[in-house]
Amino acid sequence: MLKTLRNKKGVTLVELLAVIVILGIIAAIAVPTIGGLIDRQRLNAAEAEFDNSVEAARLYFSDESATTVTADTLVTDGYLSADPFEAGVLFTISGNVITATPVAPATIIEIGAYTIDGTTGEATLTP
Repeated sequence: MLKTLRNKKGVTLVELLAVIVILGIIAAIAVPTIGGLIDRQRLNAAEAEFDNSVEAARLYFSDESATTVTADTLVTDGYLSADPFEAGVLFTISGNVITATPVAPATIIEIGAYTIDGTTGEATLTP
């Protein structure tokens, strides 16, 4: 009877617990790493979206000899494929500087990971 028990194949509880512990360690390392990657990509996407909008405004100013334009106008005139700003943004050029300002009544709006202050026109990337 002792021989038949030793010949049976299977997984012991200790082996099963060892596998579970190893998987837990791998998950503890992988989950924060993946979460950090997602956050960085979200910031990169918001930055690229904002940069594309500013470049579209720059092209509009060059073509139309205007000093102000809204994001909606950039979409209507074909400079942007879609308006990334839900609250509306007014782009103004002065010299070589393009300022993005929220359209009233908003004083501060968020564009993805960017926050635009309506008072100063500063765009800040928020992590």
